[in-house]
Amino acid sequence: MPFLATGISHHLAPLPVREQLHLDDAQVVESLGAIVAHAGLSGAVCLSTCNRTEFYLSTRDERASRLATSRFFHYVAPTPEFSELVFSHAGADGLRHVIRVASGLDSMILGESQVLAQFKRAHRLALEAGTMDGELDLVMRRAVETAKLVRSTTGISRQAVGFGQVALQAAQSRLGDLRGQGAVILGGGSVGGAAARLLRRAGVDPLMVVRRGPRATALAEALSAELVEIGDLPALAPRFRVVVCSTTSESRVLSRETVAAIRRSQAPGGRLLILDLAVPRDVEPEAADLTGVELLDIDHLGDVVAANLGSRERHRPRAERVVEAAVTQLVEELEGRGAAPLIAALVDRAEVVRQGELRRAISRMGVVSELERAQLERLTQAIAAKLMHQPITFLRQHADDPQRRRVLEEAFGLAPAEADAEV
Repeated sequence: MPFLATGISHHLAPLPVREQLHLDDAQVVESLGAIVAHAGLSGAVCLSTCNRTEFYLSTRDERASRLATSRFFHYVAPTPEFSELVFSHAGADGLRHVIRVASGLDSMILGESQVLAQFKRAHRLALEAGTMDGELDLVMRRAVETAKLVRSTTGISRQAVGFGQVALQAAQSRLGDLRGQGAVILGGGSVGGAAARLLRRAGVDPLMVVRRGPRATALAEALSAELVEIGDLPALAPRFRVVVCSTTSESRVLSRETVAAIRRSQAPGGRLLILDLAVPRDVEPEAADLTGVELLDIDHLGDVVAANLGSRERHRPRAERVVEAAVTQLVEELEGRGAAPLIAALVDRAEVVRQGELRRAISRMGVVSELERAQLERLTQAIAAKLMHQPITFLRQHADDPQRRRVLEEAFGLAPAEADAEV
């Protein structure tokens, strides 16, 4: 199976590594073009999220593809130990990985739905980069279809355990009752918005949203929250105890100095809880060393996530069965596509032979009625179809075996050029 899934994810790579290898949309497009050009690939997709940076490759040379992606990761982050964190899944295992990722079965939060939108964006960026071939396009489309089926036929996504819920539970476990306590939301996207709504529902007041574009403004208006400037946070510090960060910035948004200034404005014995849900991280890690500051990133919140997954885990076996069925079907589809040129040439050759023999037979029979001609047509078509059934099935089952394909080419008098001409 000429397919390879390779990259880094939260299973092996810690957060500092993942944020170093995280790519924005422009970097994804540029990277795809470079990898395809240097590795001689026919297709490539890159999925880069807070939990993974992975490449899905349509390749005829698995070793060359592994080497190309390894060199890419080394170029982005030239640290030797990173190579030990890179996974590679080839063939059906790679297809299984891609479908599980799209379905939320490989996520830090089991069954989370955000990854499907990210998966679709990765597909779109590959089309934009011009690195999408027919086989890879089929893989991506089948993965999205299966992900939707997993969500509609199992309960894997029903219980709310997203990062917004995680932020709320972390705040409650450390600060107790949140009613009358203030919070700041830095990042107006889906994660920040979910956290803001849950905190407001839990009685957080005042709720402040840092002004960072139209989404932040819309979020503040929807929740009747205060819209504030990031530079005003030290002055506002006595009014809040929680900060939730989830921007898409590629650089730090809150420096250690800013957090220190916030703490100086708060009560000496108080606590400031900062929940950094962004990748790359929004807050300088050194801020965790400040007295009275508890800084938690998404890896630190893993225990909270795990505690929320009990109900979803019950649905995992059924979801995995849906995935396995999809993998089996996809393998058959891809193998059929690989054998398509030779199958087409074989069918064409059979049809030429059938029509020629039918014409000769009719010419010897003398007068033949239209009914008799139609019956002979159907008879010869049925004979040809039955004779071709076994060779075609064999080709589909062994589409990636050049030796067996060559045997059939020679047995039926099909030169390689004739088969290739059908592409």
